[in-house]
Amino acid sequence: MTDTNFLRPLRLPSGIAGTLSLGPMPGRLRPFGDDMDDLRAQQITRIVSLTPLAEIEEKASGYAAALGGGMDLSVAQFPIPDFGVPGDEAALFALAGETALAISAGERVFVHCAAGIGRTGTFAICILRAFGLDLAEATARVASAGSGPETEAQKALVARFALPAETNP
Repeated sequence: MTDTNFLRPLRLPSGIAGTLSLGPMPGRLRPFGDDMDDLRAQQITRIVSLTPLAEIEEKASGYAAALGGGMDLSVAQFPIPDFGVPGDEAALFALAGETALAISAGERVFVHCAAGIGRTGTFAICILRAFGLDLAEATARVASAGSGPETEAQKALVARFALPAETNP
């Protein structure tokens, strides 16, 4: 049975075919196999890992080993320092847009950092913004799933996320 603290579904706009779930790094708080069983039970097709490999190795050695040996799920790795923001915001915003498109096409995506709060929530807000939600609504939905920006830099980053229509007047 899925541990709701591990795999927290995020409410998406209506009409979206896929799903987005948020949570901590697999194998950090529970046995890695239990977390993978929950991901499979929810038919997750893609993982977005926002955790640097050294942090994964330190906090979830089973997950680190699985990443090194290949996994049966697609894993996009975009490392962001704990409590930090990426050095390349444009790449993060592009990944958020690509992830939104994948979810629209029916992918079932799981996003994590170490605890599944700050970096995860920051990225999830960007995904919801890519779906067209305004900042306040996106932030509220992510907060209701137990995540959200934890630092002023993370809050500023989500405020800078612009939809294509907003960047091309």
